[in-house]
Amino acid sequence: MFVSLIFLWLSAFNNQSVGNLNIELNSPLNQGKLLVYVYKHKTGFPTNPKLAYKTMIIKCHHTSHIKIDKLPFDEYAIILIHDKNSNEKLDRNWLGLPAEPYALSGHPKFRFGPPLFEQTKFEFYQNEQVLHLSFD
Repeated sequence: MFVSLIFLWLSAFNNQSVGNLNIELNSPLNQGKLLVYVYKHKTGFPTNPKLAYKTMIIKCHHTSHIKIDKLPFDEYAIILIHDKNSNEKLDRNWLGLPAEPYALSGHPKFRFGPPLFEQTKFEFYQNEQVLHLSFD
């Protein structure tokens, strides 16, 4: 019986180490794709999506909500890109600035250069957590 109690306690602990992250957008997206990049570390952030912890590509059709299931509890930084022309990358203008709308967790205030991981990270330690993001 003692072993059963330990197993039950361990399984309950393991189930509580992940949760669902619900991202609410300020307005629905009706065209193109939504690129979702979830970073766990500053390595690769924000310019190398290949180093993101999790990547999602969602076809936009009145999209105003994104759910990331079974995300381990930790600190994360999230980048959303509204890929209007569906080429699955962030287009830039001749100055190298983003030419497509994007949203960042943490709502960082920056003037020159890309934002830092430290400016955009947030803590994720709830079974159900909501993150509100707005496109710039």
